Amino acid sequence: MSMMSTEHYQSGETRMMPSPDEIKKYLKSAVEMAVTGGEEYLHSKVPELQKNINDYALKKVSAAIPPTYKVVVTCMIVQNTGSGIHTASTVRWQPDQDTTVSYVFHNDAMVVDVNAFLIST
Repeated sequence: MSMMSTEHYQSGETRMMPSPDEIKKYLKSAVEMAVTGGEEYLHSKVPELQKNINDYALKKVSAAIPPTYKVVVTCMIVQNTGSGIHTASTVRWQPDQDTTVSYVFHNDAMVVDVNAFLIST
């Protein structure tokens, strides 16, 4: 995706597409907002954590990108038991326009994997 593309709107506004690093900052801030430093993994709290992370990330990313893009945010939270974890995704899209950005957080209690898919419409 050409993350430096410029979008022009009917209002005359011009907005640059943020860089993947900028999008990653939004994902990181969503996790930091929801997960405090010493938080334990409590299975009963995972749905609330996921909702808070997804909602915050979606709000921030959506506000930063041109309205001609759709955003999908996913969040996976697992207990950190020391065992390995692997996630993967695949999509069929336009690689010169669409992209995905990921942020992974881990502490002694949990691993949080947040992804934002930005899709040109």
